Amino acid sequence: MSWRRQRICSDSGTVGTMAALDPVADLERRLTAHASKTWRGMRGAIRAWWRDHELADHPATVGMRIALALIEKKRALDKHAGTFVLVLLGDQLRCADLAGFAKLFEAGHISGETAIEREVVDRFADLLAVMLAREVGRLEVARGLAEWRHASTIWQRRGACLAFAAHGPHADAVMARTILAVCGTVVWSHEPHDQSAVATALRELSLADPTRVEAFFRRHARLMSRSCARTCVAKFSASRRRELLAHHERATTI
Repeated sequence: MSWRRQRICSDSGTVGTMAALDPVADLERRLTAHASKTWRGMRGAIRAWWRDHELADHPATVGMRIALALIEKKRALDKHAGTFVLVLLGDQLRCADLAGFAKLFEAGHISGETAIEREVVDRFADLLAVMLAREVGRLEVARGLAEWRHASTIWQRRGACLAFAAHGPHADAVMARTILAVCGTVVWSHEPHDQSAVATALRELSLADPTRVEAFFRRHARLMSRSCARTCVAKFSASRRRELLAHHERATTI
């Protein structure tokens, strides 16, 4: 199905036709016009665009192609919009889509070289967290995302860690083991963004399974930066925090 469609409009009773609109070009124009608005306002503009082009009535592949085309553009604004288009696809996203998402990271279309680009990474992680929240296909998505811990890019690894972090506070035993497996690989990286992603995932998991997180901390403390260690234990009691941070200091002192 073509992305272009004819629109009929009425002006004072006169019916005319507008030129066929390319949804991607139309959204880019709207984003430029709303560039000074908050992200909440931008989402409203994207929702209006989605309705105007009746994209909910199209196959999911159409929305997916539009989203990927936007994310592959240079402007962070377009990348944000493409990520939100994926959110609008909702339950139509599947575990099989993770392979395409991974290619976006591998090609450098999703990276965190600047602060605004890091926001794109974190918003994409929010999308992945939504996919993890679904009952249908959840285990498959979790297994697929867990494989991202071996990714060659910092940002893909970070995306996986932050997606799992969103489920840390309510993780069951299976999810807890998966989160710890991901962190157990990524924590070997000395990159600050890897370290902070691991710390966030462990901090959130500590609310559901403090015993496992403490055991992980003691085993891997020598690999953690000071900032990572402090974030990781942030939700433990004050006395336990002091004890664990003392352990970290001993483990990292040569």
